[in-house]
Amino acid sequence: LAKACGAKLTLLSVVDDSFPNPDILSLQLPWADYYRHLREAAQSSLEEVRDTLPKDLQVEVAVIRGKPAPAIARFAQENNCDLIIMATHGTSGLQQAILGSVTRRVMYLAPCPVMVVKFGHTAPGQ
Repeated sequence: LAKACGAKLTLLSVVDDSFPNPDILSLQLPWADYYRHLREAAQSSLEEVRDTLPKDLQVEVAVIRGKPAPAIARFAQENNCDLIIMATHGTSGLQQAILGSVTRRVMYLAPCPVMVVKFGHTAPGQ
């Protein structure tokens, strides 16, 4: 889609720092080191995805910190994004009721249209 429109594609990951992860206690790492590790892992994952994309496509990688939905919406606003494309993980039931949906919140907060795709889904014939 970005290539067809001559647009830049930004691969974005948000490191959620809204509450301490219980796993940090077992790692015995200072919070700063823990979040640095998460940031580096996210950066590496996004770079791997970028490397699979066509070389003539302008692709930027960004890793930011914050609560996911507001951080994504803020990033879109600050970077004049034309479209946000998100993969849904398909949470349901109790998890959905307690945690809510990041995608749903982004759709509400975003300054631009949001396209949602089912994670891991491929169209027939692809």
